[in-house]
Amino acid sequence: MISIRNTRLGETLAKTKLLFDSVAWLESITQELQLKAVREWIQQDQLKDEGVNSLGNIIGIYSFQTEIMSDGKKRAGDPYDLEDTGQFFRSMFVRVLTDAIVFEADSEKMNDQLWWNNNILNLTDENLNKFIQEVRQNYVIYARRTLGIN
Repeated sequence: MISIRNTRLGETLAKTKLLFDSVAWLESITQELQLKAVREWIQQDQLKDEGVNSLGNIIGIYSFQTEIMSDGKKRAGDPYDLEDTGQFFRSMFVRVLTDAIVFEADSEKMNDQLWWNNNILNLTDENLNKFIQEVRQNYVIYARRTLGIN
């Protein structure tokens, strides 16, 4: 009978006891990934470039009055980008829970607006798929590091 316990494979199999889903989840959602999700995918792709919420719906359209008040920075007919003073964008962050991620921001001054809803602070399906791919890659990195596989 051949025992694999004292082989490299046996050592690696023994290390699988060190793998934990909760640790993999928390380590996979790195600070860099959180910033990327907020800055690139929500703020840039969804809000600035498209003016859409996570469902792909346009949040609202700037009026001619807004164009005048903003000295042309906000053009009539363009979708809302919610950048305004930058305060809302600076307040965005990701809360990593044990089984979910939640995008949050200081939206107090917008809560009474008819166009406001929590779908603004979520990822579109396309951006969610990008997020999932990066988490998946980070899971592999965690597993390889824990198992000592280069």
